[in-house]
Amino acid sequence: MANRRGILPVLAAALVAAAGACAAPGPRHPSELPPLAPDTVFPRCSRADLAVAGYPDHMHAWVWTDWVPPTGDDGLPYGPGAFCDDQTLIPRPGLIVGEDEQRFGPFVLRHNPGYTPCDMLHFLELVDFAHRRLGPLLGVAAPDTLVLVNPDNNDHYRQTAGVGTWRLYRRLGEATIVQPIGTLQARTLDGHAAFMIVADWLLARGVSDELPPWLHHGLVEYLAEDGVHLNNYMAQFRPAGSPLFSPPIVDAILGGEPDADPGRDREMFRRASYSAFLMAWELVENRGGLDALREFLELVAAGTPLDEASRRVYGLDMAELTRSVDPVELGEPIGTAVDPRRPHVQP
Repeated sequence: MANRRGILPVLAAALVAAAGACAAPGPRHPSELPPLAPDTVFPRCSRADLAVAGYPDHMHAWVWTDWVPPTGDDGLPYGPGAFCDDQTLIPRPGLIVGEDEQRFGPFVLRHNPGYTPCDMLHFLELVDFAHRRLGPLLGVAAPDTLVLVNPDNNDHYRQTAGVGTWRLYRRLGEATIVQPIGTLQARTLDGHAAFMIVADWLLARGVSDELPPWLHHGLVEYLAEDGVHLNNYMAQFRPAGSPLFSPPIVDAILGGEPDADPGRDREMFRRASYSAFLMAWELVENRGGLDALREFLELVAAGTPLDEASRRVYGLDMAELTRSVDPVELGEPIGTAVDPRRPHVQP
């Protein structure tokens, strides 16, 4: 009887706690975490939020049934659904539709003429959407023309870009080779790819191509909200130990040429990308938010040396700043809750 009296209160308390946990408000899905906005309060997420929901990911909302394109200052919709309603073209000022090339604003998308315009315009919608969101976040306007090339298939992508499909795009000369748009859509990565490409373009052409690889690529991954996918990719590598790399290794991988061995390139690129994402997460979320980042980028764009810009904004030169955000030392903000998640499934 003594045992029963001891067990029952514990059991009751456990049931109450479980019921409270189920009913507790709070984010349960990556899309329910606060999105990035010019006036976002940082840090956006507590460790408890991240442990439950994963890293923020708002890049799948346009495939859900309640998606409605937002309206711009000109009164016209933008983003997914703005140029095409399924396969029906929606004419609008500034949209130039061709047989093998689509244009809107500073963006040019080239493709095989066998595709219909609406087959390709979905990605142009996403690129325009990304620019409207990322420009204010970074304080950078369109620096020039962004030329995108859509290969016919994955083999064509590997031939033209010289990389595997674990890399979603590659800048080559004046053009950016995009993983086939149909493949990106099937992988539910088209939004992430569009935001990556635009962030890459704004940082390299609108700020400086001298940013350290960890910072440039880390911001690209962070702004494209790719963390939840990167964490999912790490599941394959975690049994062998920590998947994280220190900054010198991250810079060597991301600043170098792709590895000739496809399997090794896939692993090294994904691990370096996740490590760079964590460095950018720490920098933005816990070191002054977007205000500090915009100030730093504005200084660099104006020609201020990186060390001086870093000292003025973050109080550390670039080498010190890099060491201070070393993911091997800081660990993962998600804690030990590293199980894969499904951000593409509507909450």
